Amino acid sequence: MANYSAPVEGIAGGYTGDSLAIQAALAALLSCAIYGALELVVIIFFAFHVYRGLYFWSLLITASLGILPQAVGLLLKYFDVGPIWIPVTLSTFGWATMVTGQSVVLYSRLHLIVRNPSVLAFVLYMIIIDAFILQVPQIVFSYGAIYGGPHFSYIYNIWARVQLTGFFVQEIIISTIFIVQTFRLLCTYPQRSKRRTRIMEQLLLINTVIILMDISLLVLEYQDIFILQTSLKTFFYAVKLKLEFAVLSRLVSFVNYDHEQDSSVFS
Repeated sequence: MANYSAPVEGIAGGYTGDSLAIQAALAALLSCAIYGALELVVIIFFAFHVYRGLYFWSLLITASLGILPQAVGLLLKYFDVGPIWIPVTLSTFGWATMVTGQSVVLYSRLHLIVRNPSVLAFVLYMIIIDAFILQVPQIVFSYGAIYGGPHFSYIYNIWARVQLTGFFVQEIIISTIFIVQTFRLLCTYPQRSKRRTRIMEQLLLINTVIILMDISLLVLEYQDIFILQTSLKTFFYAVKLKLEFAVLSRLVSFVNYDHEQDSSVFS
């Protein structure tokens, strides 16, 4: 059975084992993430008629500047291609863009089912504050692990758990808001058309899947299964972004609802 927790040197080194199964799994997961991100970038430019707005830019940046460099960086790192600072730079800044960008994608469509300005402001401030509090130390510790020795590597491993837990809580909050508001819509207007009901059910399903993915990543992190956790994390974020794009883009149909009815539902 392949051991996905060793041998690997954490953030400061690549995979040093000789298991073909692990190498194949890493290559497959990260290649799928790269393909998914490239495919999504192409789809975005064909799907949008006007290239502006928070939804458009958050999708494009998350896919092109988040998932792609994160996946490429991990491939270079685990297969020991080039000096270590190159893959660490790609994966570190790619991860920061990927995880925060994915939350911004959800936020950019949250106003379609949430009419409470306080809730929207809370989510926005939470994303911004978490990005600074959780991402900046991670970047410092990543480079410290390369140039600062074992002490920084130890700190990095601890902070990686703190960071992943923090973003897990953030995504749980955002997904829970989507789920609760979706339930309220379905319960308040059960007579809606099958198409609209199907969209809401898909939104509910996707946010449930997001929570399950995040739970699995958290379990892998606390079990010190570093290789699988980092590779699967990149793959999961590529999948989540494509799922969100598929359903969130269709939520625009709800904008045409009578505003008075919407206010009675969401206030």
